Amino acid sequence: MGSSALLHLHELIAFDRHQAEAAVLQRVNSAYLGDHTALVRVLGRYKLYVDTRDRGFGSHVLLDGFWEIWLTLFCARNVKRGMTAIDVGANFGYYSLLFAELVGAKGELIAVEPNPHAADFLRRSVELNGLLGRTRIERLALGAAISGEASLYVPHSEPKNALIVEETFMPRAEDGAVIKVPVTTLDRLSGTCSRVDFIKIDAEGAEEAIIEGMGETIARHKPMLVVEFNPGRYVDARGFLERLAGIYGSLRRLDFSGEAIPMKSDDLLTNYGGDDSLLVLSRDRPA
Repeated sequence: MGSSALLHLHELIAFDRHQAEAAVLQRVNSAYLGDHTALVRVLGRYKLYVDTRDRGFGSHVLLDGFWEIWLTLFCARNVKRGMTAIDVGANFGYYSLLFAELVGAKGELIAVEPNPHAADFLRRSVELNGLLGRTRIERLALGAAISGEASLYVPHSEPKNALIVEETFMPRAEDGAVIKVPVTTLDRLSGTCSRVDFIKIDAEGAEEAIIEGMGETIARHKPMLVVEFNPGRYVDARGFLERLAGIYGSLRRLDFSGEAIPMKSDDLLTNYGGDDSLLVLSRDRPA
């Protein structure tokens, strides 16, 4: 049985990884609602709808109440009241809920999720937590250009790993489905924003195209970026890494304690070449 007291946001921000995990585990609760849907208390605060068929993400948050706690804590320290935050690849909305509370009533969250099923869960969770008024949900994919539609492959048991594929890609029916989704650029998406402060991008290999389509946003607003990077996903991983490093002149890699450590391109390609890395790009040193 979890603790009945909700975890305060200021407590979460102050915790280290082990303190946060322990505090959240004390408060995790879940309820099965039927139709492959469960409601789970995440981060000791929020109510999140989860598809119980999701083994990669759902099974973890149902039992633990948190996901990637190192990234969670980093975001909690760096997203502030009044900011505009953009969650690219929002999935079921775990990070979106956190961002929406962190930006406050005068801030804005833009949650981008092309998978309609996940976007439905995301909207329900945001609404249930009373955060819909400060949240804009965009059901589309981002790319290098405004290009009509793209093919999105959604694995049945791992919807967080949905990715843009070639039109000729044909998965086995038991593995997943391919759906058509609209595509635009982040520049187009954020064109009416008076400020953009923080962008998280987790797009299963589409990061390069997304970065290409947000040059105006970077130049105008200079937001902090958190980008998932895996060398195996790109034709020219070194070239992409050099373009990322060129945005603000340096790269940082988020470690498992939630600290952003300065990192050279060669280290990312050799020491971490087989891993997913979370890269932090910012003008100033992150909190």
